[in-house]
Amino acid sequence: MTRLQYEVKDGIGWIRFNRPEVLNAFDPPEVRRFVEVLREASADPEVKAIIIGSHGKAFSVGDDLKVALEEYPQIQSGEIHPILDIVEDITENLQEIPRIIRAARKVVIACVRGYAVGAGFEVAIDSDLVVAAESAIFGFPESNAGMTITGGASKLLPLIVGMNKARELVLTGEFIDAAEGHRIGLVNKLVPDGEEEAAAEAMARRIISRAPLATVAHKRMLQRVVDADFETALELEKQTITNLIYTEDYGEAIRAFSEKRPPKFKGR
Repeated sequence: MTRLQYEVKDGIGWIRFNRPEVLNAFDPPEVRRFVEVLREASADPEVKAIIIGSHGKAFSVGDDLKVALEEYPQIQSGEIHPILDIVEDITENLQEIPRIIRAARKVVIACVRGYAVGAGFEVAIDSDLVVAAESAIFGFPESNAGMTITGGASKLLPLIVGMNKARELVLTGEFIDAAEGHRIGLVNKLVPDGEEEAAAEAMARRIISRAPLATVAHKRMLQRVVDADFETALELEKQTITNLIYTEDYGEAIRAFSEKRPPKFKGR
């Protein structure tokens, strides 16, 4: 039975991994449930931002291989087909996560404490922003287990930290701490342990207070330009600005500035 927790509180959808006894490792039911909940939160108009966090000492240590061995004892005798089913199930669902986050018309923030390795690291990378406690540890141990990364990390990691650092992380399998993650641009905000959820919520609320259409447009723009040539990026910028000029939120921003008051955005 999955124990992933989901609640909506004051416009923020909180998704928390809740298998602390195994450091929030993912088994197939947990990953499937995570995808379902993430899709639900993304589609809910009452949810203005999503924060992915955890209970216990870790964010997630990735795939729970112990479950595979317990449920499929024939793997131990050399039969490969059962574990292929497990790997394909988890991989296909992990690859849905970045698709959902990229399509979401709202920001998704990873709130990381303790280990975020393997698939846990991938979830953090897939998120729009990362807030991390000082205890956070990031890494890809796949090269030590004869496996490779997934969840869009092969595309997103080099964009975030640069190709050389991405190569180092995936080829060595070595872990980095939160301070190093912050230094290389992986972590947006680094805070003391115990303050990560408050910091993630504060960041989410700052973003929610901005013009919703502009927020979505910026998210879309930044996603598309990394896959486009420079002239296409310039044209996309122009088209986006032209479209936003005719929105009510733009007019409200201008009026609020002239009247020296906070704007009241309506998302239209």
